[in-house]
Amino acid sequence: MKLLYVSTLDHIVRVMLPHLDGAKAAGYETHVACQFTRFKDDVAAHADGLHHVPIQRNPLDPRNVIALFQLVKLIRKLQPDIVHCHNPSGGFYGRLAATLAKHWHPRTRGRGGLKRVYTAHGFHFHPLGGKLSNAIYRFIESFAGRFLSDAVLTINQWDFEEAKKLMPESKVFCTHGVGVSTDEFDPATVTAEERQAIREEFGVPKDGLLISCIGELIPRKNQELLLWAVADQGMMSFDPKVKLLFVGDGSLLEPLRTKVDGLHLGERVHFAGFRRDTKAVLAASDLFVFPSLQEGLPCAVQEALSMEVPVLCFAIRGCTDMVDSNCGAILNHLQSCRTMTNKMVDLLRLSVAQRKALGQAGRQKMIEHYSRPVCVAEWLEIYNKIPPHSQPPPRVGRRGRGRRAS
Repeated sequence: MKLLYVSTLDHIVRVMLPHLDGAKAAGYETHVACQFTRFKDDVAAHADGLHHVPIQRNPLDPRNVIALFQLVKLIRKLQPDIVHCHNPSGGFYGRLAATLAKHWHPRTRGRGGLKRVYTAHGFHFHPLGGKLSNAIYRFIESFAGRFLSDAVLTINQWDFEEAKKLMPESKVFCTHGVGVSTDEFDPATVTAEERQAIREEFGVPKDGLLISCIGELIPRKNQELLLWAVADQGMMSFDPKVKLLFVGDGSLLEPLRTKVDGLHLGERVHFAGFRRDTKAVLAASDLFVFPSLQEGLPCAVQEALSMEVPVLCFAIRGCTDMVDSNCGAILNHLQSCRTMTNKMVDLLRLSVAQRKALGQAGRQKMIEHYSRPVCVAEWLEIYNKIPPHSQPPPRVGRRGRGRRAS
């Protein structure tokens, strides 16, 4: 059995490497087709074959025509049993290539043919999207789901319900995403010394409180609202020593720094940039706030919950699947900055034991439903469930005029 992953960039495939490992353990020969950058070696350690295909993130980029022909040629050569595609551009061109190459699968024709699978890591149409862009992406997903797919895997309930409106329900599956490593993101793996070192690095007093926010600093992540919430008089009255730590880089880094200076929050807000020790940062945090306005199934929230940190976020798709009053709090995205401040204060007012109980409930949810072994088994089970794309009967060529056998 052969499995081909198709995506645009290797950093997207990188988060799904445990799934490649799971497929190999289940007997699949695994291949990856995408653009390879600095994560090529990471992917190579988990796949049997790497194939550089220059799929562009912009679906309308003319270079995707070249990538499409390369994918068709690759699929004809490999004759995979499953082509599993990811992200909108890779998902569309990967499924289109598999459909165009369907006539060249003699090895799988007898068993029903090639299976074309797509994982929607958050549809590009969503409640906050523009009317035109939403309409375009709905059409693309509907067309590809109906005519180019044998299975569409969604990773949150909102996308699942929307997908069922756009394509046959029999093709749509709701999953728990790529999963989080609850073995790695386990508070027991961080020592008290490591936790204290983080708090001292950012000037958190012994009896102080630390709010963390991890993610790319871009408009969609909405970090500016969190700045205003921390600067609100309600937070100042509660505890002027509360620290806010942003982890991540992005286009808004300097504008946010300027906003911090303007709000006179220089002693209370820190920008840590890109860091690889996010596990220790979470272990040192008393509250994780995720103000993003649009997600699929955010890894940062999964990691925070796995590390037993209460989470405050907006009622957006993905987040509502994971966060509730048992492990944090949910805000309506139309609510004010003051509402966010008040909810942060409510969570920070809780005793250490009460916040610990919220954190433990969140971790238990991750272990039961979102851990890597659970999610890997989920995808492999779907591979076996989905009906494969039917193949046309083999064409019979004309016989030559050879000599008759004697």
